[in-house]
Amino acid sequence: MTALRRHDGFTLIELLVAMTISLVVFGAALTLLDSYLRQSNAATKRLDAQDRVRLAVDRIVRDLRNVSSPLTAPKLLERATPYDVVFQTIGTPSGGASGNVSGIERVRYCIPQDTSSGSAGQEELIAQVQTWTTSAPAADPWSSDPTQTIACPDLTFTPATGQPVYTVLAQAVMNRYRQTTGYPAFSFNNGLDGNSIAATDLPQISTIQVNLRVNPTPSLSGATTQVQSSAYLRNKQHAPVAQFTYTATGSGGVILNAGQSYSPDNEQLSYAWACTLPSPCPAASSLSIASTGLVSWKPGAGAYTVALTVTDETGVQTTTTQQVTVT
Repeated sequence: MTALRRHDGFTLIELLVAMTISLVVFGAALTLLDSYLRQSNAATKRLDAQDRVRLAVDRIVRDLRNVSSPLTAPKLLERATPYDVVFQTIGTPSGGASGNVSGIERVRYCIPQDTSSGSAGQEELIAQVQTWTTSAPAADPWSSDPTQTIACPDLTFTPATGQPVYTVLAQAVMNRYRQTTGYPAFSFNNGLDGNSIAATDLPQISTIQVNLRVNPTPSLSGATTQVQSSAYLRNKQHAPVAQFTYTATGSGGVILNAGQSYSPDNEQLSYAWACTLPSPCPAASSLSIASTGLVSWKPGAGAYTVALTVTDETGVQTTTTQQVTVT
């Protein structure tokens, strides 16, 4: 007879050890897979947020480079704060031949004030657009005074028919995360501090830097990135410089010379003279009719305060005064 084959198997302990090892291996593999998926999802969100912010920054810079300059004042920005800018730019013509043929529109870009605990609904970049169909621009609904706080979005703002009250251009913008104040979204040239810029400083601005911080996952502090760009306001008008010298000629006469006055934009200048002190000023009428940069004036011996106003071809004016001593 043939001996029976042995049919020995695994013991219960061996099976339990094998199952335990398998669970550890499978658990580690699933943990790694879950970690990879979470990191991949976070990276995808971060890249999507960065792309959207980058498109928004490109839009802001494009609008700034097409900024519309008023003819009577060399001011391109109507409002400038670290988280809020307002200006006119070129859009779509409307209103026909007698309307807004240049398509000028007023835009506002702002970032809301985030809550102290952080709120995704406030971590946004928002755009508001004001359009009109008339030849004259509509009244500015936003104050140029930076000390006056304007909500972002400003739900009291009434847009033109068909225009949205506001548009969310990008999310996960962290410049004001949990009421942070150290990361201005907009900064300006000429050493102007965006936190203390005044309405009177607006004509000096010719360059704007945009710096947006992006992080769709605030819990990952190292995931914050910056998207930066800048725009030179190439349509900016510069006020003319008014300067003059004088030479006493004796016998109560003086030569006034405005030859040092000039236009930074190389435009032709016109001149207007006036005697402001004393009052009444001798021979004031003969000075006021002078319209050239070189004037011979005979008020008699004495000290006089003379004002020179220079005007360029677009109507922008600058006035300077100086005490003139005549012998």
